[in-house]
Amino acid sequence: MPLTIGIDLCDDYITAYGSEDKILLHVPAVVCREKKDDLWYIGETAYRMALSGKGVLTDKLLSLLRKGGTSTIARRSYSAEQLISKMLASVLWQILNGRDLSIVDRLVIALHKPEKDIMDAVLNAAESSGVERSRIRIISHAEAFVYYTLAQEKELYSNMVGLFDLSDESLSYYRLKVMRGISRNSVVVEGTDLEEAFHIGILKNESGSELGDRIMTDAARKCLGNDIFSSVFLTGRGFERTDWAKGFISYICKRRKVMYEKGLFAIGAAELAEELFFGVEKPYLIFCDTRVAAEISMEVMIREHRSRLILIPPGQYWFGAGAYAEVMPRGQDHLDIQVEPMDRRESIRTIRISLADFPKRPDRCTKLAVEVGFSDAEHLKVRVTDLGFGEIFPSEGKTAEESIHL
Repeated sequence: MPLTIGIDLCDDYITAYGSEDKILLHVPAVVCREKKDDLWYIGETAYRMALSGKGVLTDKLLSLLRKGGTSTIARRSYSAEQLISKMLASVLWQILNGRDLSIVDRLVIALHKPEKDIMDAVLNAAESSGVERSRIRIISHAEAFVYYTLAQEKELYSNMVGLFDLSDESLSYYRLKVMRGISRNSVVVEGTDLEEAFHIGILKNESGSELGDRIMTDAARKCLGNDIFSSVFLTGRGFERTDWAKGFISYICKRRKVMYEKGLFAIGAAELAEELFFGVEKPYLIFCDTRVAAEISMEVMIREHRSRLILIPPGQYWFGAGAYAEVMPRGQDHLDIQVEPMDRRESIRTIRISLADFPKRPDRCTKLAVEVGFSDAEHLKVRVTDLGFGEIFPSEGKTAEESIHL
């Protein structure tokens, strides 16, 4: 059996799920180093060491990473990436019962949102912890939700599926829909952070519970509306007990199944990890905040026949996605890039990149390099570079760039 692990990494907690023994580990996302020795602790143990005065504790590691901050312990400065590496190593060591981390076959880490710089840093941290880089993948909560859902019985996602994630200070909602297609089915999931978020500490008393119940019930009415849902999932620390949410539970249980899963994102990440190990993809195109929801292409002539050159196919991961092509314009001072959204309600767009400032040469005597890639999930960058035409017309280094909002 492959050794695959899914991890949900947030500012407040870290959850790990090992598929080998079905172990779910859920601890506060804090690290503590002893002041005298290079020994590291996480979770509740870290809190106890810090309270005893024997160690220095650091929390909110993703926020620290986002700010480029550091933590100084025993006169030594540690970057947020290094601290995350220490925490990941400790979590994985516990999941593996003390075995070497190099035996991990696949590791998938889910983050709340796919921010390129953060994902790169977490990937580096996971590699530094001891897992081979080629065996690691970073995804979002939305994508983890997809893989969790597709591992359930089909009746649970025959219609739409909703998910409420209530953490210490945040409330997120996700909506998933399986779209039946002629050639291939697709899964579309959208997530949003709701303004109705509240600190779950208010649920400790009766008045706070009543307020929390009203907030959640109003949020459910707004999010679910009159749509037909096969199921609604709940996750996050706020739903570990639901005696405070009688009105909310009553509302969401009408005509649909409702389930709570403590480590939903970690379990979903583990499902993907196992799929990656066996190399068997699910028969769905997946569209979420980690995937490209459009086909990026350009029209070209090949042996005098019009053809469409697909630069980036739909459903591909946007981070790391890119394409390079060399073309020769014929009787035109522009290049057209076509963006065809997979959502048929949106129209196809043609982005025209002007070549008016490029060197004027005889027809078919200019070669252009076309490079496309993503700066983030919503922005496609296109760069066109003049390559000249051999020794006859050397390149003058002219470039044109365009940022396309998807």
